[in-house]
Amino acid sequence: MHRLAKLAPILVIGASLFVLTALFAVSLRIYSPIAIQWRDVWDAMRPGAEVTTIGTQVIQLVRVPRAIGAIVVGAALALCGLLMQGATRNKLASPALLGVTSGASLGLALVSSGVLGVAGETSSGVSAVIGGALAWSLVFLLGSAWSIDGSKGRLILAGMTMAALCAGLTRLVVLLAEERALGVLNWLAGSLANIRYDDLPVPSAVLLMSLAVGALLAPKLNLINLGDETAQALGVRVHFVRLVIFFVGCIIVGATVAVTGPIAFIGLMAPNISRVLVGSDYRLLVPVSALLGAILLLASDIVAKGVAYPAEIAAGAVTALVGAPFFLVLARRLL
Repeated sequence: MHRLAKLAPILVIGASLFVLTALFAVSLRIYSPIAIQWRDVWDAMRPGAEVTTIGTQVIQLVRVPRAIGAIVVGAALALCGLLMQGATRNKLASPALLGVTSGASLGLALVSSGVLGVAGETSSGVSAVIGGALAWSLVFLLGSAWSIDGSKGRLILAGMTMAALCAGLTRLVVLLAEERALGVLNWLAGSLANIRYDDLPVPSAVLLMSLAVGALLAPKLNLINLGDETAQALGVRVHFVRLVIFFVGCIIVGATVAVTGPIAFIGLMAPNISRVLVGSDYRLLVPVSALLGAILLLASDIVAKGVAYPAEIAAGAVTALVGAPFFLVLARRLL
């Protein structure tokens, strides 16, 4: 039994990699207005292969960056949710439920709509990070997250209130910017349809950073999970760890929101499903959560392509439809 318990995480990671690879291959072929065969998929992914068909071109130029984007953004959001849950010792914590995603969306909408009179891709990403940071700071203060005696329910309530406030302000920004309203609305839906290769370097770098931070902080988060006083007695600088996670979380959300728009519940679902599969050790939760986040968003994007085919809906709508019931069930158990 002990040997089997040691093998379980390896089996979970192996199975997750297999599922992710299968979903990646499927996402390249199905629900395309142009006929794509499995031979086209093979030719498109084979190193040094010549582009001989329209299907191969579609795969290389459109489908591959979209699938990679789904994997990168899903993994990053899952890690963000895991780090937030570790920092707050609250399994309900996630970028969307703590208002960080909505704050980042508001910041980016203010720039994209021209309301602030600032332009440029860099300013959009920076505004998303700043918006998420301000929202998260207010939620931490209102929810008493820095206090040992802070209520988990109070933190989530503060986060949901902040998310609603930022969403309302974002709609107001859309109304004020009539000329750019349609583009902002499409972006707010949380779609992966417009991802291209040029969009991938920043979120990929952020994902690598979050994996490194997660691996470094995993032992400390295991101790914080025992309680702030116990962790401090064992030499963990709890407030410093939370501050690092605060900045990393804001960067993750800002980078992903700038590329895909707001996508909710990946950061809630992936870490909690991971706990069921591998337990509460953050050294295992970091890689498994990243893999499950990538699987969830890539699968959601496939469903988004097919549910109204030949039209498609935003992947963010699919994650919301699945994530909302998940949150309600989890909240009933934990609160």
